[in-house]
Amino acid sequence: MFKSLKRITYHASDLDKAKEWYAGVLNALPILDTPFVIIFKVGDCTLSIAKSNNQTQATGEQIETYWEVDDIDSSFQRLIGMGAREHTPLTDRLSIRIARVIDPFGNIIGITGLPLDASKRSVEDKPSESALLLAFCRALAAKDEREEIKGPDYLAEFFLTEEGKKPLKDSASRKWAIQKLITSPKYGYSIARTAYIDTLFKKYLAENISQIVLLGAGYDTRPYRFHDSLSTTKIFEVDIQSTQKRKSEILQNINLTIPEQIAFVSLNFETDSLEEALLKAGFNSSAKTVYIWEGVTYYLTRDTVYNTLDFIRWRSSKGSIVCFDYLTEKIESMNAAEPYRFIIGKDELKSLLSEHGFEILEHIDSEEMEKKYLTLKDGSLAEKALTHFCFVSAMVS
Repeated sequence: MFKSLKRITYHASDLDKAKEWYAGVLNALPILDTPFVIIFKVGDCTLSIAKSNNQTQATGEQIETYWEVDDIDSSFQRLIGMGAREHTPLTDRLSIRIARVIDPFGNIIGITGLPLDASKRSVEDKPSESALLLAFCRALAAKDEREEIKGPDYLAEFFLTEEGKKPLKDSASRKWAIQKLITSPKYGYSIARTAYIDTLFKKYLAENISQIVLLGAGYDTRPYRFHDSLSTTKIFEVDIQSTQKRKSEILQNINLTIPEQIAFVSLNFETDSLEEALLKAGFNSSAKTVYIWEGVTYYLTRDTVYNTLDFIRWRSSKGSIVCFDYLTEKIESMNAAEPYRFIIGKDELKSLLSEHGFEILEHIDSEEMEKKYLTLKDGSLAEKALTHFCFVSAMVS
């Protein structure tokens, strides 16, 4: 299974000093320099210096080693099947894929290899990376030092991998992540969308709405952050099984009580029947319902979007609400495994909703997002918002 030692990671509390020292030792500059990790190329191997919050001790526990394998996914599963325990899940890091397990004797084994071809991977095979990216944005926002835009999602960090948590450790790392990994418009859009939907979620809970359906729930934490306000409202979390499985495991690991009003509904929007899945989970088609469709429509085919709107229209009582965001112009997805498919102009969307029996209640573009959710007290703009995305809420008429 193992081919050769491929990657070694050391830890240092002062990355600047560590970079200078190792650059002198190796007589080479790092190939990657960030506020939370520095990477040098050493022959066929890489040496990473990761930031540590504490002064490191000269012990083996401060060293991480990774063996190269041909097929990291099958190798990881084989190790688990032979009795090893997961330490760090399979994670894509730049152009490589890594994982760590604990052998039956307590040793930590790291493995590394090339990612599967993006065209051959899907959310059926692994948890959604777009959902993980959104959780990362929310975790960043929860630590933002600007009170006007500080995010409320204190649970988002729990859904990140250990590698994903590293940029959260200090302000310099967070700033680097926003500028280099996320970009200001993507970060700003995430903050605005979270604030917008949080407001709607709380509003309808206060009105004792009968049901809320989270279409593509991902790592949405609203049912848990607002659990004291759930009362009798039934929550249906609908998403692909692979993502739901990981979410449920994490909720259990952090000992978070799952309210009895929550039902997990596994579904592939492209191949499964939303109606059958919801009815099986106890959905009441005669009750007034709010549907939150966050960060999903642009990953679906046009037919699937139309069919979902038809389901909401014909299987929900009059006055039911759907809230979603959508993409207005063709752009490249940040994740090749989850390409953008559904794109629709603002005017066309208005016609589409009207044709499918909906009355628009609110329609928000990037300019209004910035004004309502991203402006600081002094009038300056904290972050930009993506210009090709809009929010809309509409009512079954």
